[in-house]
Amino acid sequence: MCNGNVAFRNGKMIFSKIVGVGGYLPPKVVENPQIESMIGVENWIFERTGIRRRHIAEESVVEMGVKALNDAMKNGKIEKFDYLIVASNTPDTLIPGISGRIQRSFGERIGGIDIQAGCSGFIQAMEIADSMIRSGSFSKIGIVGTEKLSGIIDFKDKSVGPLFGDGAGAILMERSDKPGIIANYSRIQGEGYESIIQRSGQLLQMDGKAVFRFAVEAIVEGIEEVLKKADLDIKDVDLFVPHQSNYRIIAKVAEKLNLSIDRFQISIEDHANTAAASVPLAIKDALDLGKIGNSSTVLTVGYGAGLGIAASIFKL
Repeated sequence: MCNGNVAFRNGKMIFSKIVGVGGYLPPKVVENPQIESMIGVENWIFERTGIRRRHIAEESVVEMGVKALNDAMKNGKIEKFDYLIVASNTPDTLIPGISGRIQRSFGERIGGIDIQAGCSGFIQAMEIADSMIRSGSFSKIGIVGTEKLSGIIDFKDKSVGPLFGDGAGAILMERSDKPGIIANYSRIQGEGYESIIQRSGQLLQMDGKAVFRFAVEAIVEGIEEVLKKADLDIKDVDLFVPHQSNYRIIAKVAEKLNLSIDRFQISIEDHANTAAASVPLAIKDALDLGKIGNSSTVLTVGYGAGLGIAASIFKL
């Protein structure tokens, strides 16, 4: 294995490793029949998307992010961190960003930044954190993906209403002398950006067919390119954790790559699409279900508005 993510400091190898994973889902749940009655269909959403229910937040994006990060710190037995990256497409305020407001709940005055990169934002935040840790600038970084998508969609719009939910996920990464993040891959393209768009003062709009076509190609590209960077074979991966947007997209990717669908974490049934929170919530589900554990090799991959692609391979 050729690890492109190795750095040296004082003659020693530096890696970044995930040491805590957490999540938060609001208690309010909306089942499919409630949405289907609004759009005039019956038994349609699950067949087309794999979604049965979604969580709807009454609390703020900041509050959900704090709860997810607290959960990650508790699970990782981590008391503090020295940098915070927050990925969100639905911040409570455009100015200021929400990283400082989340940080305020933890007492430490630390570095931090918000990023808005669609549904692939969390994986891109992992790549940024990996580079910052390996550079020696920071030793422990918290990453939060938090979304309140119910606030930017029309539930009566058949193209978006059934698809999205609210929630937050978080991980903590720290400097380690043992391999953690093995390789990252990301890219963006301007072509097709209008297929997922929220214009100022308007609700989210989406061209479902265009997004489906891009999503399948993007996830396959992400998997193949990050495997190449890591010098790993697809059989070396214990579990694939894709962005949870549509079951049919994940199934099509599995078919194209000749993989059993059982090798993919599927959380969309209970979460719906939670955008930047999707990946950490799915990683947490996989851990809770015992699908992955210490020494597992995990490949996470996503796509999002922009249009963007991101993937990461890591060992727990």
